[in-house]
Amino acid sequence: MKLVRGVLQHYSWGDKQAIPHLLNLEPDGRPWAELWFGTHLGGSSKMLDVDEHASVPHSRSSVDETGGQSTPLISTSGELPFLLKVLAAAEPLSLQAHPSLEQAKNGYARENRLGVPVSNSRRIYRDPFSKPELLCALGPFEAFCGFREPTISVDLLHSIGGGASVLARLLTDHDLDHLLHYIFSGTEEIRILLTDVVEACAQHDSPHAVWVTRLNTRYPNDPAVVASLLLNHVILSAGEALYLDPGNLHAYLSGTGVEVMGSSDNVVRCGLTNKHVDIKELLATVIARPLPDPVLRPIPVRRTDTGHLWRYETPHAPFQLSIHQINGTETLRSQTRELILCGVGRTDRLHRGEVCYLGPDEEITLTGKATLFRVNEASSQ
Repeated sequence: MKLVRGVLQHYSWGDKQAIPHLLNLEPDGRPWAELWFGTHLGGSSKMLDVDEHASVPHSRSSVDETGGQSTPLISTSGELPFLLKVLAAAEPLSLQAHPSLEQAKNGYARENRLGVPVSNSRRIYRDPFSKPELLCALGPFEAFCGFREPTISVDLLHSIGGGASVLARLLTDHDLDHLLHYIFSGTEEIRILLTDVVEACAQHDSPHAVWVTRLNTRYPNDPAVVASLLLNHVILSAGEALYLDPGNLHAYLSGTGVEVMGSSDNVVRCGLTNKHVDIKELLATVIARPLPDPVLRPIPVRRTDTGHLWRYETPHAPFQLSIHQINGTETLRSQTRELILCGVGRTDRLHRGEVCYLGPDEEITLTGKATLFRVNEASSQ
């Protein structure tokens, strides 16, 4: 078994408690936003060169901040087509979408021609790859994800009243794409209207209106605040997931989850952030069609006396995520390269918060009671 060290990302929206708790470490006052496992250049993992049965937490640390003997994961496995993360949000993330593969290739080439450095904060396309993404909740997880059915949005907007009723009439007469372009048009007319919408939301007690009020406090006069009224508001339970394919407009709001994505850094933002936004590119990226049920639930694959295996359907993604609950002794065999995260509980060889790597046709036998998140290449489907 090869233990893998992750790379911490201390973004400002991160939770100060959740990831340290997962790793059985003391919080240090910083926001621990993400813990990356993979070969992405933004945070490439290393293999832990220690006794796999070591019991001292420091020597088995899953975080690449302790030094010690280690080998880059990329030298063992080559570049992985996916990135595994633990994400812990205490505050909302940006309203964003991910490009398709064709958009990513064209955008990457365009920004290269313009001479925009990959490290530039205004750069959108940092690689020529798409970024399908799956977020599986470890507990209650709140998000906006995809557009609601327009008739439901119309009813909500009319119930809020004021400027929201104007948006409701526009959505009745046109479509989601038209209304989204109107909200982000930047004209004096829409700025006045959006102010009226925010004021009406302050008098309404629906979750969507409450979020508009909260977000407007952080990002006043941001049209993305009002655009959130068109999206599904989702509260996931542990084990439920969101699958974000290209063009899905979304924003994580709060909670902790296991995130798997294509190994890409391409994000197109339109608001709810202090980072670079590009409204024109976002509107060209978003697919403004209804997503009636954004919640993805796992499909049972196998059940034995000592373990249950479920799988999430993620079409066209370069990865596959399975949840393996074991209660006893189970032998896990990988068909392709695989990362295994112990998310809940503990086994004799893999503790909570730890990740191990398996190469093709390698296996590991674990004894204990735990929930494992297994990520492998989609070619094994």
